[in-house]
Amino acid sequence: MTGMTMSWIFKSFLVAGIACAGAAAHADTIVETPSTAAAGSFIKEYDNALAPLQFVKFCMNYGAECEPDAVADQQNLPSGERARDMLREVNRSVNNAITPMKKPRSPLLAHWAVSPDAGDCNDYAVTKRHRLIEMGWPKSALRLAVVLTGGQGHLVLVVRLSDGDVVLDNLSSSVRSWDTAGYQWISMQSGNNPRFWVAVGEHGEHLRASRQASVRTPS
Repeated sequence: MTGMTMSWIFKSFLVAGIACAGAAAHADTIVETPSTAAAGSFIKEYDNALAPLQFVKFCMNYGAECEPDAVADQQNLPSGERARDMLREVNRSVNNAITPMKKPRSPLLAHWAVSPDAGDCNDYAVTKRHRLIEMGWPKSALRLAVVLTGGQGHLVLVVRLSDGDVVLDNLSSSVRSWDTAGYQWISMQSGNNPRFWVAVGEHGEHLRASRQASVRTPS
């Protein structure tokens, strides 16, 4: 196995204890700017990936959050600017409602909570997802994602709109297109079933290439 392959696989384990980078950005500390990304910009998905251990524990504590949309209950996405207004409001209100707090990094000790008084990036992300589900958004469009920033694992909420993927993040008051956030993308919830995760972005591309190479290489 090459050093390059090892480095990409290592990143999957690096984010097992999602450290969370920085504190929450409140609405009055960052000026919101329009996204410059072209319409139709979606995160490219690859093979199945292991879900973070904290996420597995989260699903044990909040089972309803991890169940797929029932066909009879599926909702259509809000349209156009109304959808973006809703996302901006949820992003701002949750960033303001939760006081930033460092929590244990160990996957065995850490846990994610919905609407705590104080929490880290994981709590911000799952709370925003919970709020949007309550507002009628389909779970298939609300996808937790693991990224790397400054060498640390970080959790954000990706919302899949009809014209592209956008990010709700406790480090920004802006709702940004995923490809303007400046992160290295690692894995994300599957749109088919929120209990499953997929590798994404350049990380997913490299993992798929390494798997295909290992199949072609004789033992």
